[in-house]
Order: sequence, then C-alpha cells, then structure tokens
Amino acid sequence: MSALAWHSAAAGQPRPGRAASEDSHIAAPAAGLWAVADGMGGHGEGGRASGLLVEALRVALLPDAALGARMAAAEAAIAQADAHLAGWAGTTRPPGSTVSVLLLGEGHAACLWVGDSRIYLRRDGALLQLTRDHSLAQEMVDRGLIASAEMAAPAERRSLTRAVGGGGRLAIDRLVLPIQAGDRLLLCTDGVSMVVPQMRIVEALENSPEQAAWALIGLAAALGSGDDMTALVVAIDAAR
Repeated sequence: MSALAWHSAAAGQPRPGRAASEDSHIAAPAAGLWAVADGMGGHGEGGRASGLLVEALRVALLPDAALGARMAAAEAAIAQADAHLAGWAGTTRPPGSTVSVLLLGEGHAACLWVGDSRIYLRRDGALLQLTRDHSLAQEMVDRGLIASAEMAAPAERRSLTRAVGGGGRLAIDRLVLPIQAGDRLLLCTDGVSMVVPQMRIVEALENSPEQAAWALIGLAAALGSGDDMTALVVAIDAAR
C-alpha cells in the first residue's frame, strides 16, 4: 500500500442570534485525530460539556501509538468525560454532548461516535455516511416507519437516544475501514447535516479542505440552519 498523507481544515459559526456556539472540535493532524462535539444543556452548559469532551480527547493523544491503542485511549477519554458530566454539580439535569471521532493510521480510518454528529466519506464521487445516528428518527427508520431520517420531523431528528453525559448509559459505536488516496472525510454537527443535501456535500468536498469547510457552513446558514454549525474536512492523498 502506498504511503498516505492528510491535511484538514475546520469552520463553524453559532446559530442565528447567538454570540457563542455550543459546538466544539479538535483537529490534530500530526496525531491523526479529529473530533466534533455538539453540546446540550442550555445556559452555556452545552458548550462547557462539548469543550470538556474535546479537551479529554486532546489530553489522551497518543501520536506514536498503534491505531488500536489510540482507539482505546479515545474511548477511555469519552468515558471519563461521561463520568465527569454525570456528576456535574449545580445542575438538575446533567449536560451532555454528542461526539464523533476520526482516527487515521496504518492505512485505515477508525470512527467512534455517540449521538448524531456525523462522519461522511466521499470516494470516487459518491458519499457514504459512516456513522449511524443515535436518534428517534433513526429508530423510526429501523422500525420501517419512514424510509430515511431526513423524512422525520425536525423534533424527531433532534431527539437523541444516546449522548455523552446527560444521565444515560454510555454506549460508543465504532467502525474501522481502509482509506485510499483521494478520499475526503467530513465530520459535522447536525446544524450542517440536517439542512445541507448530500449532493451539495459531495460538491463541496471536491474543493480543498479550507474551501469545503467554509462552503458547507455558508450553505447551512443560507438554507436556514437554526443550530450551531461545525464542519471539519480531512483530505487523504498520496505521500510525497
């Protein structure tokens, strides 16, 4: 297998009428780690929750370790954040956050996620959603009530069945798959994925990571996203 290299860019903005976003992200290309998190809790608690989560991932960085060891470290960091949020003092309902983590190494991508922040892969002009939403809408799809999550009402799409923190039992999903030169990966919060059609995502990912990330934020805002918006794009190319 040819050696691979990657570079990335992130963009984001708060929901309309808000000065600060409750989304957080981390981009650490040298360590092969990226993540987005969408906090919940109101009164700024969601931003604190997502920030705590990405900081736990940052502290857990193992740049020179094997991919399996880095996956284990990321899962331990998520579990640590979950325990911290569950015991958050001064709140009647502990704040929570989604999280989607991407790890690259050894010719593979590893995805870890809780909630409905998504990871997409664009390969050969086609778009594949690598993560599966932990939402009421996805449960409706699984039960055959609707054909796709996009057909559900906004409230059903936003109703999560899993989160980090929030008082529920933590369950992390994972996926490992080979990567190749030319792949483009997108991590985004639902402020982007709920409003930007997949064809427009494919088109945006034809550009550089910087252009693609900002194009997706601009599209989400133009299409009326009422949520915080974060897009993080990773380009995989042959090493020079």
